Amino acid sequence: MRTIFKLLAALFTLSILQAQESAPKVGFIRIVNAVAPGEGNTQILVDGEVLYPKGYKLGQRTGGIGLPPGSRRVTVRKDGVEEGSTTVNVVAGATTTLIAFAEKEETDDPEQPIIWKSKVLRLKQSDPERGYRLTVVSVCALPNVNFNVATEARKAYEERSVKRFNTQTVDLGSSRGDVVVRLRGEKNPICKMSPDQAGNYVAVFYDDPDGKVKALTFYDPKFVIAG
Repeated sequence: MRTIFKLLAALFTLSILQAQESAPKVGFIRIVNAVAPGEGNTQILVDGEVLYPKGYKLGQRTGGIGLPPGSRRVTVRKDGVEEGSTTVNVVAGATTTLIAFAEKEETDDPEQPIIWKSKVLRLKQSDPERGYRLTVVSVCALPNVNFNVATEARKAYEERSVKRFNTQTVDLGSSRGDVVVRLRGEKNPICKMSPDQAGNYVAVFYDDPDGKVKALTFYDPKFVIAG
């Protein structure tokens, strides 16, 4: 009986190991559309394939899009804006956020029409060791965006600043509660959050077509891959 039991246990363990070895590996990318100039929606292509035929409106984002690990070519297209591309390394179990935006081409000729070029900023995923954290990233035209952050636990606004194409992190404490972010000198919030899980939350600052700073937020959890 013991021999049969040991044999069954060995077969069971072997089946688990085989299942783990055959479990598909997958990484993720998240797309944020912050391309304000141009007409219509923004198209995102991965290795030449359109992700969503209808395209993405300004301020829209995707969830985590699962892809096999490896190098992927991501292309941004929008009418009235020159196409732009970047290469991203998709890593199993991790999410890379790609922020699509447009940058004005510099010229010394005042008679030349304005030319906008699509760009992609990559935001690497990271998790705090504990508690709640806010990561603010800016693709605005302003070299610096000054903002204030208040939490439910800390009512007073904490003054911060984020440079263009950079990030600023804010420790939100160890307990749940509403988070309010507003631009320096503004009364109305630019965004609000109600974190219900510990981890990293992201706020992307971007320009609308009129050059006004807007924000979109999302939770950026680590995905757990079965197997």
